[in-house]
Amino acid sequence: MKCPICGHTAIPEDMTTCPQCRVELPKAHKPPTQIKVTQEVGTVAGEVTGVEIGKVTGDVTVESTVNQIEAKIVQGDYVDRKTIVLLGQDGLEQIAKMLVKLQGADKQTLQNLGTQTVPENVSHQIEEVVAAQKEVAEKGVSTTPQATYRLGMLAAYNRDYNTALDYFHQATQTDPEYSDAFEAISWLQQSLAMHDLQSQNYTAAKEKLDEARRAAERTDPLDPNALTQRGYIAKTLAQIAEAMNDQANKQKYYQEAARLFRHVVQLDLGNAGAHNGLGNIEDALGNIDAAITCYNQAIELMPKYTAAYHDLAIAFENKMKTDPTHSNDWCRKALEAWQKTYELAPNDPGFSADYIVTIGQRISWLKQKCGKGGGDD
Repeated sequence: MKCPICGHTAIPEDMTTCPQCRVELPKAHKPPTQIKVTQEVGTVAGEVTGVEIGKVTGDVTVESTVNQIEAKIVQGDYVDRKTIVLLGQDGLEQIAKMLVKLQGADKQTLQNLGTQTVPENVSHQIEEVVAAQKEVAEKGVSTTPQATYRLGMLAAYNRDYNTALDYFHQATQTDPEYSDAFEAISWLQQSLAMHDLQSQNYTAAKEKLDEARRAAERTDPLDPNALTQRGYIAKTLAQIAEAMNDQANKQKYYQEAARLFRHVVQLDLGNAGAHNGLGNIEDALGNIDAAITCYNQAIELMPKYTAAYHDLAIAFENKMKTDPTHSNDWCRKALEAWQKTYELAPNDPGFSADYIVTIGQRISWLKQKCGKGGGDD
């Protein structure tokens, strides 16, 4: 650098004053960060503007750049789509893989919609990754089914369920044997249908469940978890039929669900979800004692199974009504099950904060009721 006043040359760029005349030197222009990304298919070079991802010099691998992006996310920042597009398809896939792992975006995300809090910077980052993928796709670059599946998981985590379904469908179209993607469609549509069911939008719920069922049939027929999912779809279809006073379909779907759950138990005696599902069926058919047995089996297999304690509490309350002679005993059992549910629920994404408050209110009511000798509402 040269002093503009005295003309002194060879001044180091990090100096702020001229060593000869002591005048303050003007700040040197800082060029935009340049990244040179080496991929298997060749070399991609370009300038990154509008985002600072650290000091980068020389050749940088996709992996090292993805690590820098991960660091920015951890710090509460995010990078724009221009950077991601620059990294190419390999970089895009690695970023999606990193985000899925970092945020824990797995199948639980599809089963418990809207229960997780999505940090604002993570939400923006997912949106930028999705936008980058679409831009890359417009250039004719295909995305692997695995990457498309991960993008679907990220979209679902970000509560963009339509985009998530689009990605899962793309994954199955690219690979018709991609069981995980079919299972993802099944879980997501099942969960969305449950929301419709709660809103009494039975037509919309049934449409979603029909697709969930078709997708579930494309999963591994020997996978106990996939079969359990089929059982829960059938159970929900039975609930819709019951709400619509369709007795024939109610019986048909409950029988189908029971058959599937029993088959799972034969394949995997330790499958707590199947035992709990059987309990739900027995309860719905009025076989409360059998339901209680199933719920207790599920809890024995999984001592922190929140849903099983929840369902057991409801079964005990039903016994308060059907066995009034021992109502106070059933009341105390219900209270104990609700208290365990209340203890576990904060760590279970399937239970919202509002519903946990409702459980607390139920506990307060039962404490008064049990002290008075039980009885009906």
